[in-house]
Amino acid sequence: MIYVDKDGVSENKFKELLERTRKLSIEKFSGVKSTDPPAPIKFETEVFEMAKLASAGTAFNGHVIQKGIHAFPDIIAKKYFGAEVKMTTGNGWISTGNSVLETTRVKGVERIYLFFGKFGGGFDAKYRLYHECLYDVGVTHSPRYKINMLLKDGKTIFDKIGVDYETIRKELNPIAKFKEYYKKLLKEDEELWWIDQDEQTSVSPVIRSYRSLTDEEKEKYLTEVMILFPEIFGKKQAKFERPAAYLITAYNAVTSNLRDLFTAGGKVNMSVKNKTVNVSRILFELNARAKKIKEAIGKMEEEKLLDHWRVESIKTDRLGQWKELLASKSKWKRKGITAVDVFEDGLK
Repeated sequence: MIYVDKDGVSENKFKELLERTRKLSIEKFSGVKSTDPPAPIKFETEVFEMAKLASAGTAFNGHVIQKGIHAFPDIIAKKYFGAEVKMTTGNGWISTGNSVLETTRVKGVERIYLFFGKFGGGFDAKYRLYHECLYDVGVTHSPRYKINMLLKDGKTIFDKIGVDYETIRKELNPIAKFKEYYKKLLKEDEELWWIDQDEQTSVSPVIRSYRSLTDEEKEKYLTEVMILFPEIFGKKQAKFERPAAYLITAYNAVTSNLRDLFTAGGKVNMSVKNKTVNVSRILFELNARAKKIKEAIGKMEEEKLLDHWRVESIKTDRLGQWKELLASKSKWKRKGITAVDVFEDGLK
């Protein structure tokens, strides 16, 4: 972190400091090839040195220091203005920014600029108000802003979601606002895989194989999938794509044969309503887990059901609402027997 702690300097004066720093950085790096750029932390340190040099003869002179690498922003002026230093080896002005959560933001800093250096196609640098460059949100270990230094006015991610940056950054749970926006853009077979902000729901960064899950975890997953994704009882080709995403977010696991977990073994003859019917393996598994499904639905968080069922509200009769979803997704019928009948037979 680089910061300036002298009071009484206007934003225009800070922009003048950034402009002088920009010109010095262009002189410094004009001959540096994109194949041999400095490391990001080295670039930040160089910008710090140039900011110190640029502060000579100004109110900032003697008040520019570098402190740590994890604070946001990297440069702070007068405990109110700041600049975050970024770089790219490419010949463009797009990069990944900081976490949406801004948990390392320095207290008291209100106006932040992005100081961005590019090494591809000849070195150049730009600076611009931080929130004016943020056009989208991507995910690494947590949701992070995407940067475009050439972004047109009115095209920021905040314009898209209809909530300004200052409001978002002061939210207790800013991720929720973005989730709400992106959920509206999801196609039927798509699912958000972001991990929620709640630490109690966080998972290990290590991805496991489904085979390594305990028997209890496997059974819990299969039951939850039947509850949360009733489309698996339908005929669409993409019906297992959302369950695959859920396996990653909820269990930190992957498998190359998810469909086989529900369908392997072929068809089975079973008696339902005193009629012998030939059912698919997935309906047989539904029948076998009927009691677990009934119990789990009653205990499941309402928000979780809302997220995955994509309904406006959760009814008092959750099980009845789920059966309605099951009936709408599965058109299977034999001898007057439906998927709902197969489920209810398993409750006996």
